[in-house]
This record gives sequence, structure tokens and C-alpha cells, in this order.
Amino acid sequence: MATQNYYVVGGEYSDTSFTTPLAELTVRGPFNEREAKVCWRELTSHTIDNAMVRYFLKSEDEVTGKNFWVIGGEYADSSFTRMRGDKELEVYGPFDKWEEALGFWRGLTSKSIDDAMVRYDVRENYQPGDGVPTSRIAGGGNALQHSVTKTIAVAAAPDKVFAYVADGGHWPKWASKTFKSAKADKPGIWSMDTPRGTATLTIKADAASGVIDHTLRDGAGTLHVPGRVVGAGGGAVLMMTFTKPSHQSESQFSLDMRQVDDELAALKRILES
Repeated sequence: MATQNYYVVGGEYSDTSFTTPLAELTVRGPFNEREAKVCWRELTSHTIDNAMVRYFLKSEDEVTGKNFWVIGGEYADSSFTRMRGDKELEVYGPFDKWEEALGFWRGLTSKSIDDAMVRYDVRENYQPGDGVPTSRIAGGGNALQHSVTKTIAVAAAPDKVFAYVADGGHWPKWASKTFKSAKADKPGIWSMDTPRGTATLTIKADAASGVIDHTLRDGAGTLHVPGRVVGAGGGAVLMMTFTKPSHQSESQFSLDMRQVDDELAALKRILES
């Protein structure tokens, strides 16, 4: 669940055109939009009497010089690592802004939503000619991404909890900050309306074991969340493990996890009512 990050950049300039700094500029961030505005207000409040000092909010793209590409097409299988034999990787871009790439991605995916082997992703600083991109760890090591397991105890029968969570049509009722509405596409697959556009939710549920994994695909990429419902203490415990996407900052991941806490609390209220 990637969102745009922001930096606060500025300092003392030589004149009121604010193009030539007198010293190295201060750069604070990355922040989400709300945090960036708080930082900006704090810095400007200390320099309000100096007309030559100014701070600006800049998107991460502006500061880091990122560009964005939309890539994909028809793949050979659901691993999405090899194109179908007679197909080539489609590459569109570059786009200067994430929002522009995301808008183009939405247009492509809306035309191929019924074909499970067609997939497009938005990639940062992709180099055309690299072939089908795969996940890589710098230096070839086995560094682990930050992961968090969330658990919530529910005073309800495990089969009730399992059945409710296994139905993606219910998700906008409790995960309302992430999903606005849901439409069933195929068994176990839902088209979800989110604040960032349309996403695909796939739920793989096995009632016998209580395993209830879900995968969310949108313009930011793919997020796989293993989960399980188990009986405990006369009720049920739901567990989900979230792994920070490599492109996401720690601060944004922390904010997302707090949102998950709120949504699981809402789920608990619904199931216990």
C-alpha cells in the first residue's frame, strides 16, 4: 500500500527569488503529507522574521529524481516471471509523477481484469531492456524485510470468524479505511475500490486448517498476507502477517500497521455484536 512521501526542503537564500541558497539546504523527511506539513510549520515558525528564509514541501519524486514505468503483459503462469511464448514485455513510460503512471496503469488493468495471466505493475526507475523484472536482494544476501504479525481475539466461534473474513464482500465493512466497496469477480477474487483506485483482492481459504491468506494487487505492486483463524479460550484468534514492501518507508509502514489495528478492532466489534 504505497503512498507518496514528502520532504521539507529549504533554508536561507540570497534573494527573494529563492533560487540560490547561501548555504547547504536543510532536508527533512521522508514524511507522509500530514507529517510534512507539521514539520514545515515548525521550521517556518522559527524563521518568520527572516524574509530570506523559506521552506518548501517537495514530493519524494522531486527530491530523489525518480521516474516511473508501467510494465507487464501476458505471462506464462501465475508466478509472473516469464512472458507467454509469443508475447513480449510491454513497457510504457517514463512518467515523471507516480500519479501519472498510476492513472495509465488503471487504464490498462481495466481492459484485462478478466484475464488472470495479464498483469501490469508500476516500477520506479526501471531500465528498459532489463527484461522481466524479478525480486532482487542487493549483494545476493538473504536480508529480511520488516514484518509484523497482528493478532486479535474474538468472542465468537472460529467457523463464524473464518466464514466472515473469507468473504471479501465483507471487507469494506471492517477494513473501511482501505476498501470503499467490493465486487465479486470470480470465486475467491474481488475487485476492490480503494482510495488509490481499483485493486484486486484474492483470498485463499481452507476451512479445515483455518488458513486464510490474501493477496492484494494494485498499481503499487503485490502484497501477500498469510493469515489463520484458530480456536482459543472458547472463541477464536485471527492472525495476519504483514511484510513491509521494499519501496515503502518505515514511517509509512508504521502508519499502515496502526490502520490495520483500527480495522481489526472494527472487525472484532462486528463479529461480537
